[in-house]
Amino acid sequence: MINVSEIAQIVGGNIEGDESMEINRIRPVHSDEQGGLAIVFSKKDLKAISETSADVIIGPSSILSCPAKTKIVIDSVDAEKLNHLMRYYKASKYKLFDQGNTSENPDIYIGKYCQVGQGCHFMPGVKIMNGVTIGHNVAIHANTVIKEGTVIGDNVTIDSNNSIGNYSFEYMTGKKSRYERVESVGRVIIESDVEIGCNNTIDRGTLGDTIIGQGTKIDNLVQIGHDCHIGKHCLLVSQTGFAGHTTLEDNVIVHGQAGTAGHLTIGKNSVIKAKSGVSHSFPANSDLFGYPAKDARAYYKNLAALNKLTKSSKSNQQPKEIGKERSFFAKIFNF
Repeated sequence: MINVSEIAQIVGGNIEGDESMEINRIRPVHSDEQGGLAIVFSKKDLKAISETSADVIIGPSSILSCPAKTKIVIDSVDAEKLNHLMRYYKASKYKLFDQGNTSENPDIYIGKYCQVGQGCHFMPGVKIMNGVTIGHNVAIHANTVIKEGTVIGDNVTIDSNNSIGNYSFEYMTGKKSRYERVESVGRVIIESDVEIGCNNTIDRGTLGDTIIGQGTKIDNLVQIGHDCHIGKHCLLVSQTGFAGHTTLEDNVIVHGQAGTAGHLTIGKNSVIKAKSGVSHSFPANSDLFGYPAKDARAYYKNLAALNKLTKSSKSNQQPKEIGKERSFFAKIFNF
């Protein structure tokens, strides 16, 4: 817990409202959560302040009109000060100042303040950091790291060499360097009946949560960025990648080496074919292919028309003598 007075002192802001109020979580401006502290990072956040359900909000003077009970007004977003606040919050929430191995097996590390259900099985090299919650019948294989605050449901299988709960890839302009990383205080939530293959990385949310929906199956070598919401019963094939704030609704299938830009939504029951690059949102039942990805049928029609034009152009060309010579030498030297 941290009170408003302490927060204002850290970020250098002026308080409008109850300075004794305490908060126990940091959350996005736009969220279904009730209460907590929200921080305005972008113009998109400003558009959502009128609907925020946060008890406390940090931002420019325009936040004074929002429904939050207490406002902390700052002149500008200072990466160093905000990171100081979020690191303090994160260390307090997950008690990172008090770490140690609670496992009876010397080959497995289980941090303090964790909850582990019945019937779980952890292989050598597994590291589970402070404040992780794990349901029943969970299997975690060798050398996987589960970072602080991660929540895992029941009947989940996580194969070898995964890293779950990494820093988000979110940066701001800093004073000491051009890019300064924004501290990540969100979590990764893996719902029940999820299967995760080998060598995957799942980043925690910056302020909110990265969520893997119930029954989703993830192949090997998949990157899931910060604040992504993967729906229920999705299939993510090897070497797919999802930039931050990507939402896949339920029953979406993504084939190998496809990827998405951030801040977009793919509707339920959609398919993204292999090697596609998705640059904007698509509705439910979409069938996508290509770069930039579009409706697969339209893409195939365009490709067929292009092939027809190419063949027509080639048939109108007159053969040249040099072409005959090249054809002759090709037979000898296998050019």
